[in-house]
Amino acid sequence: MTDNENIRATTERHDCDVLIVGAGPIGQVLALLLAQQAVRVIVVERWEQPYPLPRAVALSHDTLRILYQLGLREELAPLLEPWGQDGHTFKLTDASGETLAESRFSLESDSGFAHMTGFSQPDLEGLLEQRVREHPLIDQRRGFSLEALSDDGPSGSGVTAIVRPHNGLETTPGGEPETVRAGYVVGCDGANSTVRTLLGTEMTDLDFSHDWLVVDVLPHTPPAWLPYACQHLDPARSTTLVPSGPGRRRWEFMIMPDDDQDSVDTDENAWRLLKAWDIHPGNADLVRHARYTFRGRWAKQWRKGRVLLAGDAAHLMPPFMGQGINSGLRDAANLAWRLALLVGGGGKDSLLDDYSTERSGQVAQIIEQTVFIGRMFCATDPKECAERDAMIRSMGTLDIQEASKNWNLQGGTLQDDGIGGTLGVQAQVGTGTRTALLDEMVAPGFLILGRDRDPAGLLSPVQRTAWQQLGGRSAHFGPGGLTDPEGKYAAWFERLNASVVLVRPDFQLFGGVRTPHAADALVRNLIQCVKA
Repeated sequence: MTDNENIRATTERHDCDVLIVGAGPIGQVLALLLAQQAVRVIVVERWEQPYPLPRAVALSHDTLRILYQLGLREELAPLLEPWGQDGHTFKLTDASGETLAESRFSLESDSGFAHMTGFSQPDLEGLLEQRVREHPLIDQRRGFSLEALSDDGPSGSGVTAIVRPHNGLETTPGGEPETVRAGYVVGCDGANSTVRTLLGTEMTDLDFSHDWLVVDVLPHTPPAWLPYACQHLDPARSTTLVPSGPGRRRWEFMIMPDDDQDSVDTDENAWRLLKAWDIHPGNADLVRHARYTFRGRWAKQWRKGRVLLAGDAAHLMPPFMGQGINSGLRDAANLAWRLALLVGGGGKDSLLDDYSTERSGQVAQIIEQTVFIGRMFCATDPKECAERDAMIRSMGTLDIQEASKNWNLQGGTLQDDGIGGTLGVQAQVGTGTRTALLDEMVAPGFLILGRDRDPAGLLSPVQRTAWQQLGGRSAHFGPGGLTDPEGKYAAWFERLNASVVLVRPDFQLFGGVRTPHAADALVRNLIQCVKA
């Protein structure tokens, strides 16, 4: 028996390959991505039903791409609202309501979708719940909470977890603990993560802490008198208004020191605050209200042995750039292919360190940027606010998408060539009489993409075999390959100064090369990074 067969045989004696703690959207997307790659998953969740009320409201273009990878495109279509589809804008307004600056939402992105898309989280979770329950490789156990973890250590093959029946609020009286053996454990159990507590992981904290009241509303008819999205910069009470899925709106009201703290989170107070926006029980339904403390924190250690963190268990950020759930979905996509390689017996253990490096580095960038914006939005000193308003007014226009174009990955499973760590472009491609987006034309996984020649035909026998064992695919533009009807790939390759790029399963680029014949070295470098 080979070493890989030994590893696989040992893993198969476990109850599952990967135990996921937490059945929120991050845990369920991770479970589905793993199951797509033949990984056996158990998901434990203390709540017996998905959370019924909206939380996150916006999906980034790249994370929508991840969800479509799960085959959810058709079901999601009626539940999504691309921001800016009707020429809508985002406004920054002063205390009097005058516009300080304005920005359009881009309907284009490197993923082929609108830059941001509104959605209602319960709708998404309903789709994910159904898929998880139906998948034969996923055993989801609701009504169980994690109690203890024990990693075998470097010489072992897995983790022992103790779970106990739970009703969501407390362990079920008399409930007997159960033991689950897994190859790996991932904590997707939110801001108050039990997994993170058991690991003893400390947090990097940017000392940003402000309480806000989040109010979700379903207007009876489209409220044409309201801005589509805005940040109202009033030192008396900063307020955010954003679309939150088809027909829905969300307000976020900063809670002030002189508010009656005992009655802030009530229907009466929510309607009182909405009145200034001409929203009342006669023209809208109050869906929910909740008090939140907006923070900027991330875990210093995302991995300890065979136990890892993802989503809110690993990072917390204010909502001002809409990147909380999106960062968690990126965690899931980044981690899934690594765990699949390790479970299959052919991956390097260092892949998990690379996960921590890549994701914590990008998350730190996003949180630092979001906290910077948050400090500006949460200012209450009149003089400071006047100076801020003057600065914004002098800008006139904003590009609210520009900042997110620079959140590249660094370090990790990447080539340091100026290409590795950037997002692979998705645009329309053609073959024969068919035209579709690249992800629909080429199945998910490792991909070498050539500018004008088939890179696979230039691989040496050794690298071709290794590439095939990795499940790698190839595609190219030009004769015998794909067409580029919009010219976006030609422009992309020109911008990268590359002839071949290597795309990872999470749509991030491993790297690229300038000449087609260097494709062999490109694949060899990847194999050296990922294969044991």
